[in-house]
Amino acid sequence: MRRVLILLFLALPLFGQNRRGDWVTYGDHGCIGGSKCPDKRLRIKLADRPVLGVRFTAHDDIGETAGGKLTVKVGADAVRSYIDIPRRGETFTIDVDNRRGEYLTLEAAANDEIEIKDIAVMYGSGFDRDHDNDRGSSGGGWQRGGGGGNREGWRTYERAGTCIGGEECRQNGNRITIALDDQPVLGIRFNAHDNVGTRADGKLNVRIDDHSVASYVDVARDGKRHEFDVDSLVGSKLVISTANDDEVVISDIAVLYGHGDGGRGYDSGGHGRTYGAERETRNSGACIGGSECGGSRAKIRIALHGASVTSVRFFAHDSVGAKAGGELRVRIDDEVLRDYIDIPRDGRTFNIDAHHISGDWLIIETAADDEVVVKDIRVTYRE
Repeated sequence: MRRVLILLFLALPLFGQNRRGDWVTYGDHGCIGGSKCPDKRLRIKLADRPVLGVRFTAHDDIGETAGGKLTVKVGADAVRSYIDIPRRGETFTIDVDNRRGEYLTLEAAANDEIEIKDIAVMYGSGFDRDHDNDRGSSGGGWQRGGGGGNREGWRTYERAGTCIGGEECRQNGNRITIALDDQPVLGIRFNAHDNVGTRADGKLNVRIDDHSVASYVDVARDGKRHEFDVDSLVGSKLVISTANDDEVVISDIAVLYGHGDGGRGYDSGGHGRTYGAERETRNSGACIGGSECGGSRAKIRIALHGASVTSVRFFAHDSVGAKAGGELRVRIDDEVLRDYIDIPRDGRTFNIDAHHISGDWLIIETAADDEVVVKDIRVTYRE
């Protein structure tokens, strides 16, 4: 009987890993680094699936010094280096870009002690997106009734809601991360309030992977429902994060999924329509760059799948934030089409000749440290 119980206990993480979109918790914990801890690193065996996020709680309230720093690795790749660990402790949530590895490694990056606990990993699907249509009803895909095909409509994520950010909710980290189905996202909605703590200045950012859906969303003290339209983005994770150091309580999170490709030309980051020998992909755009719209990491990415691009057209303005120095860079993979495009405060429409360059991704990013709003993107190309 004892042996059976031990086997069941060991199997529990595997049961959790088969549920796509949930955090899988691990009981591993301990003190690493410095002269008072026996080990320099903590290693956790990972499932053979891509990792979307890593979460853990760490503090440096050990020993006389308070200079603890931590490096986080998935396999041999460092996903975050030299994380400063506060004396009082904090919950860290780290985005991981679909990396695979045999082990998750938490390693002391300085000669000081760190206590780590409450480790969790969010896994993505074990299948590549390009092969999703081949897997039929297996692999954990959502089905409609007894027949095939992915499920459309609103899907709720009730357990994902929590209080994040600020002093009162620091233990939960500053973001909520949800693994998405491999279907186009048409909408996002959730309830949020700021009735925690003494301040009432909660702000939120919402994104899918690196695509900004909404930036610096003002959260009311008494709360309200927030709903955002999404232009058929396909991504691995939804991230709702605090944009400043104030608490926000989020609940009733739901995602509106559309139908999969089905031959209608859905792309990651846009949807297309056929015009004779050419196609046009449209994307609603986003606010990117600067302190209010995700910084230099925020980019608009539109999948091209090797297509030959004829032209790129979009409207952009710099009427966000106090500065007015917005500049954009437009490229296909690593080939720059236009660099340091000056964006006026009131905005204008830009037409860029793409010279029939082929590639995997069209990328629009900021070329200066300032916010830019990009809207109504239209990419014309030949397959």
